[in-house]
This record gives sequence, C-alpha cells and structure tokens, in this order.
Amino acid sequence: MTTQTVTVGVTDVGPVPVTVTERGAGRPFLLLHGGAGPQSVDGFADLLAASGRVLVPVHPGFGGTPRPEGLDSMAGLARLYAGLLDELGLDGVTVIGNSIGGWIAAELALVGSPRVSRVVLADAAGLKLDDHPAADFFSLTMDQVAELSYYEPDKFRINLDALPEPAKAAMAGNRAALATYGGPQMADPALLGRVAGITVPVLVVWGEADRMIPVENGQAYAAAIPGARLVVIPHAGHLPQLETPGALFKAVEDFVVVPVSVVGPADGEIALSGPIQMRILEDGRTTAHRLGLGEITLAPHTAGPPQHRHARHDEGFYVVSGTVRFTVGQQSYDAPARTLVMVPPGAPHTFANPGDEPAVVLNTFTPDLYVQYFRDLHDMIAAGQPVTGPALTEVMGRYATEPVGDNGGS
Repeated sequence: MTTQTVTVGVTDVGPVPVTVTERGAGRPFLLLHGGAGPQSVDGFADLLAASGRVLVPVHPGFGGTPRPEGLDSMAGLARLYAGLLDELGLDGVTVIGNSIGGWIAAELALVGSPRVSRVVLADAAGLKLDDHPAADFFSLTMDQVAELSYYEPDKFRINLDALPEPAKAAMAGNRAALATYGGPQMADPALLGRVAGITVPVLVVWGEADRMIPVENGQAYAAAIPGARLVVIPHAGHLPQLETPGALFKAVEDFVVVPVSVVGPADGEIALSGPIQMRILEDGRTTAHRLGLGEITLAPHTAGPPQHRHARHDEGFYVVSGTVRFTVGQQSYDAPARTLVMVPPGAPHTFANPGDEPAVVLNTFTPDLYVQYFRDLHDMIAAGQPVTGPALTEVMGRYATEPVGDNGGS
C-alpha cells in the first residue's frame, strides 16, 4: 500500500492537493468514502485489491486534510475526481461510492468523464424523497447515528470520551466538511431528475437495514438511472462494506466482470426492417458504452437517410458485400466490398445502394450514442408515425445529430 498527494487543477477553485492511498494492481477502482471518513472503506479496499488496483482518495477537509475555499459541493468533488483520473491517466475505471461517496459517484457519472466505465452506488446519499427522507444527521448523537446505520449497532458504537484528542479533532473536521459539501439537508432536490442523464452502467447496492437512508432511496436511484439495477443486501445497514464486505464484494464482482458477447448470424436485435435493415450487434453494454455496432443490409436500388452530421460520435462503415455509394457534401464515392469509410463528427454524409445486388455494411459508433436512434425509429414505425421531415429531425436531435442540405450546409 502506498500513499501520495496528487495536485489537481479544478476550474474556479485552482490547484487542489488530494491524498490518495493505493493498493493492488490491474483493473482500476476509485473507492469514495462516506461521512465516516476513509477508514470506513479501508477494510473493503484491502478486499477489493485482490481484484484490481484500488485508489482511495481523502475528500479534502476530511482526515485533517485542507479544503480549498471554493471547493464546497458534491459536484465540485466530482470535478476534482474527474481531474484526478486525468492526472493519473486511468481508463476503464469502476467508481464505487458509499453514502456521500455514492452521491459524489453519481455526480462524477454526470460529469461524463470518458475514463469512468461503471459506477456502484452503495447506500448513496443525495436524493430528497419526501415520503422516505434520510435521517437528519446533524441533529443526531453518535449513538443515534450507530443505531440507524447498522444492522447490529452494538458492534459499531463509538465511545467519544475514550478517543484521543487527535481523533476527536479529525471527527470534528469531518463533520464540518460534510456540512459544507452536503448542506443542511444533505440532499439535492434536483438530483433525482438529473441522474436520468447517466449513460454508464450503474449498480445500486443497499443495506436492507439502512435507517439512515432508507432502501426506498436505492429503489428511486435504480428506477431513475437508465439500465441501473438494484441489489439489496440482508443483514446490512448503511455501511455494507463494514457489516457484509463479502456480499458487497460479490455484487461488485458480478457487475464488473462482463461476460464475453457472442452474436451469431441469426442473433442480434432487428431495429429496422424493409429496404434498409439494421441489426444491432452491440448496444454498448459489453463495451461500457465505448462502442456500438450494427449490421446494415441495403436492398438493391435503395436510397439511404437524408444527408446528416453527428456532433458527438464517430461513425464507421465497413462494406462486407456489394457496393455502397457514400455521399459527403457534393462528392460521392462508390465503395466496393472490403472498403472502410470513417466519418468524424461534423462531416455531412449519407449512403445508398444504387446497384443490382444487396449490400451489407458493418456500422460502428464510438461511443455507442447513436444505437438508441435506431430503436427510436423502430418505435416510430411501429406506432405508425412518419419518419421523415420534422419528426425525423427531432429524433436525430436526441443524439446530437442534424440533417444538412445537399451542399453540406445547414
């Protein structure tokens, strides 16, 4: 185990020193502690280190570390940790956060860092549910906090009077930092609506006996985040990494280890049929949304979509059979089999099959953003809606795409 201080530049804050402890080697994990401080995840970090490289940062202001004046929100901490991943050059990172660490992890997912591949929210704070509110932490004694936090509270009670003065000072500093980052309500009323924008895979894990933040909050997170799933751990409260570390570890491992995807010639998802058929081969779930893949089959003498351009993804076309005519602005290219055409963001393009034989094209999207566009077209066709004109433009717009004129202009 090693500990280092990494200085990270944060917009509107400046350089921020972050104390980071590292264990293990291999696939990277960023483990974010809750209000109890970094020691609350140390044991779990040791367990997780058998499976990869685990980095545990200390939130500035916790554990006696300094907190810059302008760093005063969970969103600010998320920007800090996005910068930390950049500084360390890490990719394919699984972010795991407990309590406020889970709140930070959700905000980090919303930042959209390409270095984050998956997120685990363990009894995450942050939501404001009027019917199932979190406990008012700042009004509770430490004994009451233990009573609400654990399935077996007596195993985890703290005798404050018996603590040495440095430990008492650290706890007071943690409490002050917690109040600054989370505010008096320890929640963001807008967070539930915002998490719908998370695009990376998310696992929500909750201790069944959590009375600090009731399990209904976990259900709300899982329902609001596209594709998220919920695992409820019995015999655990607000800190499952302390009470049931094995169960939490298994949930994380099951989530992180993605099975190899094999799509046979009769498999895949048929999103479009007719003169233009789109078979989705990879929708991003296996690739942590880095890559989407489809197979396009064009009937003879078939025109393609209106010329258009993408703003947020690269698109590739590999001609498997037949000849496909690609039009870029006012220029056309006839691409026979074994030709690769790569279209960067901003380039106007379309394609067609003017020949007498069917054409098959392998279509890639990096990242996978545009895969959902074909599903939306499928739903429009099934509902009997037109897929031309303003309706088509609106669907394209959902995925940072717009039609362009024949000369490549708007």
